[in-house]
Amino acid sequence: MADFLQTLRDILHSREPDDAPQALPRAAAVLLLEMAVTDEGGDAAERAIIERAIAKHFELPDGELTDLIAEAERLRDDAVSLHEFTHQLRAALDAERRADLVEWLWRVAFADGRLGHHEEHLVRRLADLLGVPHREFIRRKHAASPE
Repeated sequence: MADFLQTLRDILHSREPDDAPQALPRAAAVLLLEMAVTDEGGDAAERAIIERAIAKHFELPDGELTDLIAEAERLRDDAVSLHEFTHQLRAALDAERRADLVEWLWRVAFADGRLGHHEEHLVRRLADLLGVPHREFIRRKHAASPE
């Protein structure tokens, strides 16, 4: 049994290490991309918001941004859970940057002019996993709201 658990750990950690330079922006991009497809969306407006968020908060040049988003899309497609991504971000980002990420999640959710039930549920779940308090979750929702 111990060998099985060690093999499982090795497989899970065979990806790029959490402290690699692209690990955090890639994890953030995975969450934002998941938000974009939650409402059958994934349109150009949502994509533009995602690219702007990652470029702004992680200071990536356009060439790296395109590759990073493509890799994040692959990871999102293969992911069984978002926990590994939220865990990386919660451990490495301070409270303000995690709250900023929640605000960007809201911006993606509002990009099509409407907020679906599934989108709101996903933002709430991700905010909890990121350790963003409910008060800040609501404040960021209002900050991102187009109304």
